[in-house]
Amino acid sequence: MKQEQKALLSWYSLNSRDLPWRKTKDPYKIWISEIMLQQTRAAAVIPYYNKFIKKFPTVGVLAKAKIESVLEMWSGLGYYSRARNIHKAAQALDKSGFPKTYQELLEYVGFGPYTARAVASFAFGQSAAVLDGNVIRVLSRLRGQRLAWWTTKGRNELQSLADEMVEDTDSAPINQAMMEVGATICLPQNPNCLLCPFQKNCVARKQGTQSTLPLKKDKKKNEIW
Repeated sequence: MKQEQKALLSWYSLNSRDLPWRKTKDPYKIWISEIMLQQTRAAAVIPYYNKFIKKFPTVGVLAKAKIESVLEMWSGLGYYSRARNIHKAAQALDKSGFPKTYQELLEYVGFGPYTARAVASFAFGQSAAVLDGNVIRVLSRLRGQRLAWWTTKGRNELQSLADEMVEDTDSAPINQAMMEVGATICLPQNPNCLLCPFQKNCVARKQGTQSTLPLKKDKKKNEIW
């Protein structure tokens, strides 16, 4: 195992937050949590997640529920297209069962590259690196990469960097730890560099460029995801 991986996992074992979706390997529960966490902070998601799982404990129960009931349980989270998509996907998954690879999961509505990789890694142990906003920020600073992360080219380069982080080891704890660093240490503003497991290797810290990385997207440019 690489030294960076060891340092990251050691830090994570001591500093990881106690979040309910980290206590399960159930792909359904992991999927629901990942969809809820889009555009919403983890602390705010917890009560919604617990109520939703209590109401719809399995993908089968969700698939058979009325969309009105699903939307009611989603109330307060916003971005209601997410709730409609998980209901549609649940109906398909109830028939097919959960695929175990992110490549297959991408075929289902609402499963983008991040969500598919997260479920495949956390539930099934597939060697798949996730790339969300937190990981983009950590990798951009750690490697000192001034990449246009909103373009296909930039995203692919960052995905390659993320893939390197999970080489020859279990991807799930590495992915969780990378996101945790981004959420709690490598913050958009005023990162806590002295507490970071990557402080010795971080290019941005050495160069003093934390505030300029990752690059900020020009609002006039079109996103390519």
